[in-house]
Amino acid sequence: MFDQAVSSGFNGLVVTRDYPKKLLSEKDVGTSRIIWLTNLVGEARVNPTAIGILMGQIRNFIETQGRTAIILDGLEYLVSLNTYDRMLQFMHQLRDLVVTNDCIFIVPVDPRTTTQRELALLERSMEPVVPRSEGESTDESMIHSSEDAVVRMLDIGPR
Repeated sequence: MFDQAVSSGFNGLVVTRDYPKKLLSEKDVGTSRIIWLTNLVGEARVNPTAIGILMGQIRNFIETQGRTAIILDGLEYLVSLNTYDRMLQFMHQLRDLVVTNDCIFIVPVDPRTTTQRELALLERSMEPVVPRSEGESTDESMIHSSEDAVVRMLDIGPR
């Protein structure tokens, strides 16, 4: 899904918990920018508790790059270090930014890591595009997802 958007002309932004060199060696993300969620200081790295800084970097990317496809692969990690309510507020702000700038926003979510209520609140503001049945599992990447992916992909994009 993400790779399709990038190949069709969207500028890609990958926000991930995965080490960027490992990600680049395993997946073709083209010229997409990568933001690594880590406590380590450095370029293209954001402390996962610094939600305001992460929002600022995403906002800046959207405003300077135009048509953007964003994948946030690390929501569970962000929730584990922040409160769910804080992350839901972050997601609502990001959703507003995405819909007003004709972007695509993809958030892989493993329903096993959230309560039904938490998942319902996310689904209320985003559209599930790759539902999965309970009990399925795979290690497939969210960047190159398929119909049998473990996660539920939530997407907000041009309609």
